[in-house]
Amino acid sequence: MKYAFITGGGRGLGAGFVEYLSRNGYYVFAGVQTIKPEYKNSDLVEYVKCNVGDDQSITSCVNQVKTKTVNLNLIVNNAGINKDSATDGHKEQVCTLGQLKRDKLLSMMNINAISPLMVVQAFHDLLMGSPSFVINISSDRASYHDEYDNPTGNYGYRASKAAQNMFTFCSTTDLPPNVKIFAVHPGNVKTDMNPGGSQQPVNQAEKIMTITTEWKDEYNGKFMRWDGNYYPL
Repeated sequence: MKYAFITGGGRGLGAGFVEYLSRNGYYVFAGVQTIKPEYKNSDLVEYVKCNVGDDQSITSCVNQVKTKTVNLNLIVNNAGINKDSATDGHKEQVCTLGQLKRDKLLSMMNINAISPLMVVQAFHDLLMGSPSFVINISSDRASYHDEYDNPTGNYGYRASKAAQNMFTFCSTTDLPPNVKIFAVHPGNVKTDMNPGGSQQPVNQAEKIMTITTEWKDEYNGKFMRWDGNYYPL
């Protein structure tokens, strides 16, 4: 049995990973900010409370995972916030020069960039015992070569995802050889944050996992596309 921990596991791409992995040989710990009645544990899925912006919450989550296993084979840092969820709909606070709010920009940097790093740090010991992967869900918005039109500055989201990519690269210095890490643009996934998306979460989760099964050492620390190609910085 392999073990995986997914942040933001209650919906969207995170839920897609939970579904795909639990059908393909993994016991999945689905990290969610709030345990809701619709989150039903099963033989292969366990929902755990984890607010990735709170170090004490992350530590409690680690302790809960340790009651089941001392090894993790996979971490997917999927939890994130966008211009709307970070500002309660006042997206100009993180998108428009002249109306930017420091606290909103810092919130995006905290959740989208720093929190994935802190999750890896907290679970570090559980990654040591077996070949493991860390997948950081990034975005095309992190690139100078964004393939989609971007009608606003979108400072907070783009900068926080670009920082996440650099944290991914830097992590290769400290992670042991058995732990591989990469950031990935997941595609145009249909989620609450992207309701107009054309790709289904579980399908994209499967394609992203194919990167791990067709792994090349040169991928370590890199920013990838969901289809296994590099995404330009």
